[in-house]
Amino acid sequence: MHLNDIAHRIENLSAQYAEIYGIHRSAEWALLKLTEELGELTQAHLTATGQSRDRGLTHDEQQQVLAAELGDVLGMCLVYAEQLGINPETAIADKWFQYEEISSTAE
Repeated sequence: MHLNDIAHRIENLSAQYAEIYGIHRSAEWALLKLTEELGELTQAHLTATGQSRDRGLTHDEQQQVLAAELGDVLGMCLVYAEQLGINPETAIADKWFQYEEISSTAE
């Protein structure tokens, strides 16, 4: 599955969520949700790495929460991209893969 396919599926789920809860989605909303999810990922990271209380979770449960929160952050990044009409595959390729040529010529 390609990132654009994943983005479209997540966008559809986000739209369904917004319809159920009467939320007006916009790029600003998506960015704020992304920030919220990043905070939750940070909290999960602190817990999973022993830098915060264990919240009554086992190590495996902490890892599951951490993975779920990472999924939320990635998902909201894709929703944000969809809201702004940004192709996530192109954005990543343009930003990151340009350095493959630089690093291969530096070796």
